[in-house]
Amino acid sequence: MGNPETEPHPEQNVLADEISKRAETASEKIKQRIQEIFIPNINQHGSFAERWLRSLHNDFYALVENPDDESGGGNYEGWTADEIKELYSVLYGEEMD
Repeated sequence: MGNPETEPHPEQNVLADEISKRAETASEKIKQRIQEIFIPNINQHGSFAERWLRSLHNDFYALVENPDDESGGGNYEGWTADEIKELYSVLYGEEMD
């Protein structure tokens, strides 16, 4: 039996799997961001992953208006509103309002 802190949490695996599945049909830019940034962060946050992802929810609305908004930490420079909306839909499984 392994260390419980390093064992995968079922809820994070489900969340990562759901997001990865939605990313399969996304553009390459979105797939890359999901695999390089979001999935590792979900795994790192463990049982808090869903809460962490929810905490980013409103940031995407600001980023659609201005990809250089400070809420994105400079990580969305040069992104279009459509790309940010696509990323949002992959992460949350819904279209932006």
